[in-house]
Amino acid sequence: MHEGHRSEPAASLAAWPLLVVLLAGCSGADVTTGIDEVSAGTNYTTVTGSLDVGDPFAVPGPTAAPTAVIPYVDELPPSLEGARYPGMSPVGVTDVVFVGASAVEYRLAGNGPVSYTVRYVDEAVRYGTSEPVAVPGKSVVQVDLSGTSTESDDSVADYAGPERIRNDAGSAVVSVDFLADPGGISQSFIGVGTDRPEFTVTTTENPAAVVVTIAS
Repeated sequence: MHEGHRSEPAASLAAWPLLVVLLAGCSGADVTTGIDEVSAGTNYTTVTGSLDVGDPFAVPGPTAAPTAVIPYVDELPPSLEGARYPGMSPVGVTDVVFVGASAVEYRLAGNGPVSYTVRYVDEAVRYGTSEPVAVPGKSVVQVDLSGTSTESDDSVADYAGPERIRNDAGSAVVSVDFLADPGGISQSFIGVGTDRPEFTVTTTENPAAVVVTIAS
């Protein structure tokens, strides 16, 4: 009887490793099912590039101030990497136009280099502020044109249109907000009619322009 009494705890201890393995397996299954997966259709593409407008080595016009301090914009995202300064000879955005139902063209004039960064953002926020801009559409493409200036010489007629222009109903591009800044950055928000479709960015020489096309 005494030996039989001692054998029961031994059997219970032998069963513990199996119980621990089973509990660990159940716990691992619970953790795995709790992971949030990012949709494969979410568009995280960022397109960057640059173009030379006119003659980058041209001498500034008579109204430019060669001794003026070149402004610095410290609110830009790191992806612009050094493209924060406008050219010595001013470059300006002269017009923002729709190209059909699915593209936006930013026309440029002057002499100097311009860099661009184009990407989807969760909300539109103007640089230097914390207040979002209510952009029509289901998603928003942000376009940063660095190296532009609102203090151009007499040879460049800067964009004089409204901050927001709207496209025809049912277009892939719903609207465009254009927010020029004298600190060397032109910021724009494109309202897109669907949920983050693919987009492409191209440049042209004559006229000099950056063109953002939304897939439709």
